[in-house]
Amino acid sequence: MKRFRLLHLLTITALLCTWLPVLQPALAGAAAPAATASPDLARVADEVAKEVEALRGWTFKQPVEKRFCTPQEAMAFVKKEVDEQVPPERIRKIQAFLRTVGLLPHDCDLKQTLLNLLEEQVGGYYDTDAKALYLVERGETVPDLVTRIMLSHELTHALDDQHAGLETFLKLLLGKSEDLDLVAASVAEGSATSLMTQYMMRTQLSGRFDMAELQAYALKEVQRSNVFIAAPRYFSTLLGSYLCGMHFLAKGNLLAAALGDNRAVGQNLLAAVKDPPQSTEQILHPEKYWDPATRDNPVVVDDAAATRMLQRPGRWVVHANTVGEMLCAILATPQGRHPNLMTMQMADVWTNAAATGWGGDRFYLLASGPSAAAAGQALTDLRGVWFTLWDTPQDRDEFVAAYEQQPDAGRRTIVPLGNLGAAALFGFDETEEKTVADGLKKAPPPATRGGKPWAPWAL
Repeated sequence: MKRFRLLHLLTITALLCTWLPVLQPALAGAAAPAATASPDLARVADEVAKEVEALRGWTFKQPVEKRFCTPQEAMAFVKKEVDEQVPPERIRKIQAFLRTVGLLPHDCDLKQTLLNLLEEQVGGYYDTDAKALYLVERGETVPDLVTRIMLSHELTHALDDQHAGLETFLKLLLGKSEDLDLVAASVAEGSATSLMTQYMMRTQLSGRFDMAELQAYALKEVQRSNVFIAAPRYFSTLLGSYLCGMHFLAKGNLLAAALGDNRAVGQNLLAAVKDPPQSTEQILHPEKYWDPATRDNPVVVDDAAATRMLQRPGRWVVHANTVGEMLCAILATPQGRHPNLMTMQMADVWTNAAATGWGGDRFYLLASGPSAAAAGQALTDLRGVWFTLWDTPQDRDEFVAAYEQQPDAGRRTIVPLGNLGAAALFGFDETEEKTVADGLKKAPPPATRGGKPWAPWAL
C-alpha cells in the first residue's frame, strides 16, 4: 500500500534509545539536570534547526512553519492522505493481492489495521504540501530531549525537501508497487533517521539532559510498540524502511550512519534521488546499488504481454504489483516467528537466506466481469499469478521451499519456469490450472533487465 510516511513513529525513538547502554561509560559521572517542562516549540525548533544544518552541512532556504496538533488532527491528516491518494477501489485491489500471496490474513482489513497502528504511533510529521512541521501533543509529559529528537527527524525532512526535491522524488515512486513504495520510504526516512540518530547521540553525550528520564520514556514506548508484534508481519515494514534506509544511505556502514559525517549521507541522498534505487533488494544490499561493478537491477516482466497471456473471455487482469525482497523475506519466514524489536535496528533482520538472490517478481490479480472496469469494481471469482525470478537455481529453490510452508497464502500451485523462474498459481480449478501452467512453461512472458532482454527460460 502506498506509504504515507514522512512521519515520526514513536517506536523509532524508543528503538534508537536502546543504544544508550553503549554510551553509558561516556556518561558516567555526568550530572543529570532536572527534567524541564515542555518548552516553546518554535524556540526549540529553531535551536534544533541550527543543529540539523550543522550536521547535514546544508542551510534552510526558507523558514519551516512549526505547529502543534492533536492526535485526532494528525490522524485526520493521515486519513485524508489515504483517501485522496489511494482510492477505495485501489485499496481493495491491494488488499486482495496481499491476501492472495499470504502477506495479509483473509480477515484483516488493510486500511483499518494501518490506521489503528498509526493512531498510537505518530509523534510528528512533515507535510510536503503545506511545507509545515507538525508535532503531536498527546497530553502526556514528554522529555525535552525526545521532543528535540522528533524535531530533528522532521526538520531533516524539510531540509531534504528544500535541497533534494523530496516531494518530487516521492511522487515519482509512490503508488507504483509495494516494492517501490518501500524504496521511496526507505530513502526519505533513512535520511531523517540517520541524522536523528547522530543528533540523539551527540545531544546525549553533551550531558545537558536527564538520561534516566529518556530511558524510562524509551522503555514505555518499546512496551507500547508491542502492537507491531501482534499485527500481521506485513505491517512491520512501517519500521523497516526507517532502519534499512539509514543502512542504505550509509552504504552498509551502520557505524558511519550513527557516528560518521552526516554530510556524506546528504550527498548520498542527492545521488539516490537523482537515480532512484529500483528495488528493496538494493536497499537491503547497498553494494547492489552503489557499486557499479555489482549493481543489480531487477528483472522486469512485460505487463502487456503477461496480461494477454493470462486474460480469458470474461476474466481480466485488474491489478499488477511487485512484492520485492523485503516482503519475500516475510513470506519465507516460518509462521508465528515475529521480529524482536531490539534486533530491528540491523538491516539483515529484514531479509533471510530464502529471499536473497531475488531477481524480480510480478503479481497479476484476475477477476471476472463483462468488462475490465466491471471486474475491477466487483472483484469476484478472483485468481492470481505470481512470477518470481531468481539469480541462481538454488536461490529459486530455497524460496519456493520456504514459501510452500506459508499457510496464509491461498490455494496455490508453484510451477518452475526454466531454472531461474517460478510461477505461483492461485485459485484456479485443476483443469484451468493445468492449461495455464502448460502455457507458461512453453512460453513465459518476456522480461528485461536494465532495458535488455532477459530470457534464460531454456537454461
